Amino acid sequence: MNRRGAVLALAALGALPLSARAQQARKVWRVGLLSPGFSLSNLDPRNLFQQRMHELGYVEGKNLVMERRFADNKLERLPGLAIELVRLKVDVIVAAAIAATSAARKATSTIPIVMLHAGDPIGAGLVASLARPGGNVTGTTSMIPELGAKQVQLIRELVPRIAKLGVLVNPTNAGTAQWLANVTDAARSFNIRLVTAEVTRAEDFQQAHTMLRDARSDGLLVLGDPLIFGNRARIMEFAASARLPASYDLGQIVRDGGLLSYGTVFAEHYAMGADYVDKILRGAKPVDLPVEQPRKFEMVINLKTAKALGITIPQSLLVRADEVIQ
Repeated sequence: MNRRGAVLALAALGALPLSARAQQARKVWRVGLLSPGFSLSNLDPRNLFQQRMHELGYVEGKNLVMERRFADNKLERLPGLAIELVRLKVDVIVAAAIAATSAARKATSTIPIVMLHAGDPIGAGLVASLARPGGNVTGTTSMIPELGAKQVQLIRELVPRIAKLGVLVNPTNAGTAQWLANVTDAARSFNIRLVTAEVTRAEDFQQAHTMLRDARSDGLLVLGDPLIFGNRARIMEFAASARLPASYDLGQIVRDGGLLSYGTVFAEHYAMGADYVDKILRGAKPVDLPVEQPRKFEMVINLKTAKALGITIPQSLLVRADEVIQ
């Protein structure tokens, strides 16, 4: 090759990255958001996803199109909604909780999926491990092994003489088995008997509540999932009528009228999810992005609910609470 040809070749090679960057800048990205619940409200933590995306340079109407699909707490709708997003050829699917992530994963093995606060992604078969996801799914998990034990300790502190503890769970949620095993071990160490009531659909709540009432439990632990969160008003109404001290893992339930909660700060998962999406849109592969566990936890106590139940919250709990609702 003569000198002129070599110069031209080098110039062409040098121009490729610039051309690629220019194309990247002009790209309009299409991101799908799949959720088991309802559409966004001003107070919804999912808004932090949009805020963080904006901070990262993605603006709807300019270089970002958001395709939102919400199942309105009808989980049977999720597979169809996931297929809709695949047909729209979105660049990334952001899926909230195990139910939505599983639906998305069944709909596509090629489009990157960012899961948010998934209960047990390994048990659900969504990832091979947290460090090495191994497929097209990565994101955040809300589960840590000791969470159930911590919740048992707190309800025991709230009800020192507790002998029988009711537990309300959705057994179809992939995170339930690990959490329940942890709760069982902790309860055994305190000589507390468990009464477990299961719900897999909205019609099951009445029977579950009857079972817990008849068992004369001294307290109640509730493991949150889309079905339970969607029916939280019924659970709180039951706890109030049974005068049952109830502890949840979702702070929002306590803000809505529940008594006590301890669990991950769900809002942070949406901001973290935006960071995952940004990395993927810049070329990273889900297989190379480890799943992140919760960084922040919160305890929320509702004194108004405690007063209605005739319960005095110990000072030891109040001083450790992140939020006390008067």
